Amino acid sequence: MPDHPAELQPTREGAPTRASRLGADDWLDAAVEVLLEDGIDDLKISHLSARLGVTKGSFYWHFTDIATMKSELADHCKKVQAAAVAQIAELEELPPIERIEGMTRLMSDPRRWRMEAAMRRWAETDESIADSISELDGQIFQIAHQAMRELGFDEAEAHARATTLLYAGIGFVHAHGRLGEATPDDLRIFLDILTRK
Repeated sequence: MPDHPAELQPTREGAPTRASRLGADDWLDAAVEVLLEDGIDDLKISHLSARLGVTKGSFYWHFTDIATMKSELADHCKKVQAAAVAQIAELEELPPIERIEGMTRLMSDPRRWRMEAAMRRWAETDESIADSISELDGQIFQIAHQAMRELGFDEAEAHARATTLLYAGIGFVHAHGRLGEATPDDLRIFLDILTRK
C-alpha cells in the first residue's frame, strides 16, 4: 500500500482528477496559514481539507486526529520562536545602542508580525506556546536591561526602560494591522526617548 492516497481535486468542469499527493508538510503548511489568518480555534479538519481541495479522509493518512496536528504545529511554532531568541542573543556582542536598535528592528519587522500575533493569541490557551513566548520576552528584556545599565541608567531606570521597549514591541505586534506600521522616524524618536539621559 502507498504511504498515502492520491488526492482528488475538482477540474474546471467539476469532475475530480488525480493531483500530486499531499504530504504531512503540506497539511502543516495549511495549518500555519489557518493559524495566521483565522486563529487556532478555526484549525479544523474540514477547514484544512477545503483549503487543500481534498477529502477529510486523507487527513488521517498523516495525523491521528486534530490534537496530533496541533501538537506538531505547536512544535513548529516553538522552533520559530527559538530562532527568534537565537537572533536576539546574537546582538549581545554589539555596543548598547546598536543592540537596542537591532532588537527594535527585529521586533518591528512586518514579516514577523503575523506569526508573532497568532502565537500570542494561541498562548492564551496553550501553556507550551506561552512558555516559548515567555522565553522570547525574557530574552528581549534581559538584553535591553543590560544595554540600559551599560548606558549608565540606575537599576530602576534600566528596568523601566527595558520594560517599555518590550511592551512597545508587543504593541507593534498587536496594533500594526489597525494602526499601520511604525515609520523609521517613529522608531528613531522612540529609541531616542528611551536611551536619552
